[in-house]
Amino acid sequence: MSEAQFDYSLTRQSDTSIIKVNELRLDRSKTPVFKTELLRLIASGSKKILVNLEKVNSIDSSGLGALTFGKRQLDEIGGEISVCCLQEKVLSLFRIAALDRVFPIFDTVEDALKSE
Repeated sequence: MSEAQFDYSLTRQSDTSIIKVNELRLDRSKTPVFKTELLRLIASGSKKILVNLEKVNSIDSSGLGALTFGKRQLDEIGGEISVCCLQEKVLSLFRIAALDRVFPIFDTVEDALKSE
């Protein structure tokens, strides 16, 4: 069985790795690859990760779980993960799951980078 495609881009600004998810949905079909990318970034020395979700209009429990998994991995090494550019529906799910108290959430990439 082949691994699902996961469309994303990766950039760095100063010491922050920025993963821009170029998918409309972050669900169980995409999260295995997403988690692998998070682990790869952490293993390569990234301690600050910003996940840009501007294109994501739907996220399920596995997508939220993948972000939480990344946070646990980064917490263990003194790192941090934040999210930005959430569409209203996605932001609402973060609030319902109380993840807005777990993750720093920023309106824009620029706001996230300024908070460092």
